[in-house]
Amino acid sequence: MLAAPACGGSGGGAPFTPTTPVADACSMLALSDVQVLLPGAPAGAPLPPDDDADIWMRGCSWQAAGMGVSLVVEGALTSNGNRVLGFEVEANSSSTTQATAVPGVGDKAVYLNNIGLDQIMNARKGSEVVSVAAYTFTPEVPEASLEPLVVEALGKL
Repeated sequence: MLAAPACGGSGGGAPFTPTTPVADACSMLALSDVQVLLPGAPAGAPLPPDDDADIWMRGCSWQAAGMGVSLVVEGALTSNGNRVLGFEVEANSSSTTQATAVPGVGDKAVYLNNIGLDQIMNARKGSEVVSVAAYTFTPEVPEASLEPLVVEALGKL
Protein backbone atom coordinates (compact mmCIF):
# COMPACT_ATOMS: atom_id res chain seq x y z
CA MET A 1 0.00 0.00 0.00
CA LEU A 2 1.33 3.44 -0.89
CA ALA A 3 1.45 6.26 1.65
CA ALA A 4 -0.48 9.41 0.79
CA PRO A 5 1.54 12.62 0.61
CA ALA A 6 1.22 14.88 3.67
CA CYS A 7 0.41 18.01 1.69
CA GLY A 8 -3.33 18.48 2.27
CA GLY A 9 -6.42 16.77 1.03
CA SER A 10 -9.37 15.23 2.81
CA GLY A 11 -7.20 12.81 4.76
CA GLY A 12 -6.16 15.53 7.19
CA GLY A 13 -2.93 16.97 5.73
CA ALA A 14 -2.97 20.73 6.31
CA PRO A 15 -4.01 21.86 9.79
CA PHE A 16 -7.53 23.24 10.11
CA THR A 17 -7.86 26.96 10.88
CA PRO A 18 -10.92 27.86 13.00
CA THR A 19 -13.20 30.62 11.72
CA THR A 20 -14.10 33.69 13.78
CA PRO A 21 -17.78 34.39 14.54
CA VAL A 22 -19.28 37.36 12.71
CA ALA A 23 -19.76 40.38 14.99
CA ASP A 24 -23.23 41.41 13.79
CA ALA A 25 -25.27 39.18 11.46
CA CYS A 26 -27.97 41.87 11.09
CA SER A 27 -25.46 44.25 9.48
CA MET A 28 -24.68 41.68 6.76
CA LEU A 29 -27.90 42.52 4.87
CA ALA A 30 -29.12 46.03 4.04
CA LEU A 31 -32.66 46.60 5.34
CA SER A 32 -33.67 47.90 1.91
CA ASP A 33 -32.57 44.58 0.36
CA VAL A 34 -34.57 42.56 2.92
CA GLN A 35 -37.58 44.79 2.19
CA VAL A 36 -37.48 43.79 -1.49
CA LEU A 37 -38.52 40.32 -0.29
CA LEU A 38 -40.42 41.44 2.84
CA PRO A 39 -41.97 44.90 2.29
CA GLY A 40 -42.45 46.89 5.50
CA ALA A 41 -39.93 44.85 7.48
CA PRO A 42 -38.42 46.79 10.41
CA ALA A 43 -34.76 46.51 11.43
CA GLY A 44 -33.63 42.96 12.07
CA ALA A 45 -33.53 41.39 15.52
CA PRO A 46 -30.39 39.45 16.45
CA LEU A 47 -30.87 35.75 17.18
CA PRO A 48 -29.14 34.38 20.28
CA PRO A 49 -25.73 32.83 19.50
CA ASP A 50 -25.80 29.04 19.36
CA ASP A 51 -22.28 27.67 19.63
CA ASP A 52 -20.92 24.23 20.38
CA ALA A 53 -17.44 22.74 20.37
CA ASP A 54 -17.40 22.39 16.57
CA ILE A 55 -19.54 25.22 15.12
CA TRP A 56 -20.52 28.80 16.00
CA MET A 57 -23.82 30.29 14.84
CA ARG A 58 -24.99 33.92 14.59
CA GLY A 59 -28.25 35.09 13.09
CA CYS A 60 -30.80 37.82 12.47
CA SER A 61 -34.54 37.80 11.87
CA TRP A 62 -36.93 40.22 10.13
CA GLN A 63 -40.71 39.94 10.62
CA ALA A 64 -43.65 41.69 8.91
CA ALA A 65 -47.26 40.84 8.06
CA GLY A 66 -47.05 37.33 9.49
CA MET A 67 -44.05 36.46 7.35
CA GLY A 68 -40.36 36.28 8.20
CA VAL A 69 -36.89 36.29 6.74
CA SER A 70 -33.85 35.05 8.62
CA LEU A 71 -30.12 35.06 8.06
CA VAL A 72 -28.02 32.45 9.83
CA VAL A 73 -24.23 32.37 9.54
CA GLU A 74 -22.28 29.37 10.80
CA GLY A 75 -18.56 28.77 10.96
CA ALA A 76 -16.40 25.79 11.72
CA LEU A 77 -14.29 25.76 14.88
CA THR A 78 -12.85 22.30 14.22
CA SER A 79 -12.23 20.04 11.24
CA ASN A 80 -15.24 18.00 12.38
CA GLY A 81 -17.38 21.16 12.31
CA ASN A 82 -16.09 21.83 8.82
CA ARG A 83 -17.30 18.36 7.71
CA VAL A 84 -20.71 18.90 9.37
CA LEU A 85 -21.18 22.24 7.56
CA GLY A 86 -20.57 20.43 4.27
CA PHE A 87 -23.86 18.56 4.70
CA GLU A 88 -25.79 21.86 4.75
CA VAL A 89 -25.03 22.49 1.08
CA GLU A 90 -25.85 19.01 -0.22
CA ALA A 91 -28.85 18.74 -2.58
CA ASN A 92 -30.66 15.86 -0.87
CA SER A 93 -34.43 15.83 -1.46
CA SER A 94 -37.01 14.00 0.66
CA SER A 95 -40.78 13.55 0.63
CA THR A 96 -41.23 17.00 2.22
CA THR A 97 -38.17 18.87 0.93
CA GLN A 98 -37.17 19.66 -2.64
CA ALA A 99 -33.43 20.37 -2.86
CA THR A 100 -31.76 21.91 -5.90
CA ALA A 101 -28.04 22.64 -6.35
CA VAL A 102 -27.38 26.31 -7.13
CA PRO A 103 -24.33 26.83 -9.36
CA GLY A 104 -22.20 29.96 -9.14
CA VAL A 105 -23.07 30.98 -5.56
CA GLY A 106 -20.21 30.69 -3.06
CA ASP A 107 -18.12 27.53 -3.13
CA LYS A 108 -21.31 25.40 -3.16
CA ALA A 109 -24.98 26.23 -2.65
CA VAL A 110 -28.39 24.58 -2.41
CA TYR A 111 -32.00 25.85 -2.54
CA LEU A 112 -34.37 23.98 -0.23
CA ASN A 113 -38.16 24.16 -0.48
CA ASN A 114 -39.67 22.69 2.68
CA ILE A 115 -43.12 22.37 1.14
CA GLY A 116 -45.73 24.40 3.01
CA LEU A 117 -43.21 25.75 5.55
CA ASP A 118 -40.25 27.72 4.26
CA GLN A 119 -37.73 28.20 1.49
CA ILE A 120 -34.02 28.32 2.30
CA MET A 121 -30.81 28.92 0.39
CA ASN A 122 -27.59 27.68 1.99
CA ALA A 123 -24.24 28.67 0.52
CA ARG A 124 -20.75 27.78 1.64
CA LYS A 125 -17.65 29.93 1.42
CA GLY A 126 -14.53 28.32 2.85
CA SER A 127 -15.41 27.00 6.33
CA GLU A 128 -18.53 29.16 6.73
CA VAL A 129 -22.16 28.72 5.63
CA VAL A 130 -24.69 31.49 5.02
CA SER A 131 -28.37 30.55 5.14
CA VAL A 132 -31.27 32.83 4.17
CA ALA A 133 -34.78 31.53 4.87
CA ALA A 134 -38.22 32.86 4.03
CA TYR A 135 -41.08 31.70 6.29
CA THR A 136 -44.84 31.48 5.63
CA PHE A 137 -44.78 33.24 2.24
CA THR A 138 -47.63 32.63 -0.21
CA PRO A 139 -46.75 31.94 -2.93
CA GLU A 140 -43.48 30.22 -2.07
CA VAL A 141 -40.32 32.28 -2.48
CA PRO A 142 -38.32 31.19 -5.56
CA GLU A 143 -34.58 30.58 -5.60
CA ALA A 144 -34.01 33.78 -7.60
CA SER A 145 -35.50 35.90 -4.77
CA LEU A 146 -33.21 34.46 -2.08
CA GLU A 147 -30.00 34.43 -4.13
CA PRO A 148 -29.26 38.22 -3.99
CA LEU A 149 -29.48 38.16 -0.17
CA VAL A 150 -27.20 35.12 0.07
CA VAL A 151 -24.66 36.71 -2.29
CA GLU A 152 -24.76 39.96 -0.27
CA ALA A 153 -24.11 38.11 3.01
CA LEU A 154 -21.33 35.99 1.47
CA GLY A 155 -19.64 39.21 0.40
CA LYS A 156 -19.43 40.31 4.06
CA LEU A 157 -17.54 37.20 5.21
